Amino acid sequence: MTDLPPIRLTGATILRDGALRQRSVAIQRGRIGKGPLPAVDLEGYLILPGIIDLLFLPPSAGTPASRLREAAATAARAGITTAWLAPLWSWPESNEPPAAAQAFLHALAQAPDLRPDLRPGLRIESSRSDCTDALVALCRNLRPELVYLENRADALEERLRQAPQALPEAAAAQGMSAAMLQHLLDQAARSRRERPRHLCRLAECFEDIGARYGSIGDPCGITREMHSMIGASLAACPGGFSAAAAARAMGDPVLLPAAQEDRLRDLLRSRLGDALVSGGAPQRLLPLVLDLAGPDLAGLPQLWPLLSERPAEIMRLADRGRLDLGCRADLIVVSRMTGQIEATISAGRLIHLAGHACARFARAGITGITGLDQMPMAAE
Repeated sequence: MTDLPPIRLTGATILRDGALRQRSVAIQRGRIGKGPLPAVDLEGYLILPGIIDLLFLPPSAGTPASRLREAAATAARAGITTAWLAPLWSWPESNEPPAAAQAFLHALAQAPDLRPDLRPGLRIESSRSDCTDALVALCRNLRPELVYLENRADALEERLRQAPQALPEAAAAQGMSAAMLQHLLDQAARSRRERPRHLCRLAECFEDIGARYGSIGDPCGITREMHSMIGASLAACPGGFSAAAAARAMGDPVLLPAAQEDRLRDLLRSRLGDALVSGGAPQRLLPLVLDLAGPDLAGLPQLWPLLSERPAEIMRLADRGRLDLGCRADLIVVSRMTGQIEATISAGRLIHLAGHACARFARAGITGITGLDQMPMAAE
């Protein structure tokens, strides 16, 4: 990674004040600045605020440190400058066991000065009312800033009710045997009456540590209303139109995943989306928004805030999401010819550089960046 000297990015089309403009962007001491500075000519490029991702799924395989390095590199290439990494607290027998989630959050807490700005999040298998105490202890110790409740047990149970023959496939996807998955689903069904108390205790803990929390994949409006009543106000990846509509009626932000493009488009047409999240497909965020914006990019000023300004507002981060004077210098440089991200800058640090932009920066004396695999990292 390269800390940029005071520079001005000129010649590009930038998104500022709700419009695409032919303006320059100055960067000084990691912030958007002003004044005459050495220039980097970026004619033929777009400069957009960096992407703020409220639901980044880290890799599930590897050591905690290698997973973190891979997440950082993937985010930088995708133009993500702030992200909440949300490992899954699931069943011990699965391919994403609780111990792995805890180890990953420990590695994230010990990693110094990360770029992109990677923050602690957590997804919780909400049917696991057998582990309330362990989850409360984990959250009080590692203090995730963003937590999602995800009831995969009920979703799997409904799927297998309609197609019992899918049990082996569903079990393999979870990294366990068919017999083990059936046992866990039966156990979850027997403990259903305990879930309200379990969820309320978790909600109290999230409130105590100041975490923002929500749910993933609410199948209907009734489920969304239940989650909203316990304070889980973020409706991520709604499983149906009624869930998104209920969230909107209650004033809860609706987070739409790039991984579910058809549903995303339908909900956006119905004005039922407040922010876009990667949800396992960070590489889809930019191409999706550019496609939705149209060939002349006329819709980009209305769409891009779903990736930048609005997520910043949801998480109460006043210093990012816009290219305004004094904001963090979080931005991406996109080739208008190819639609590819050729540079990502996080707090004034060049964390991704590719394509013809390499030559543009080199002319200003800024050469290649150190690989993200060399970033400082806590011991494995």
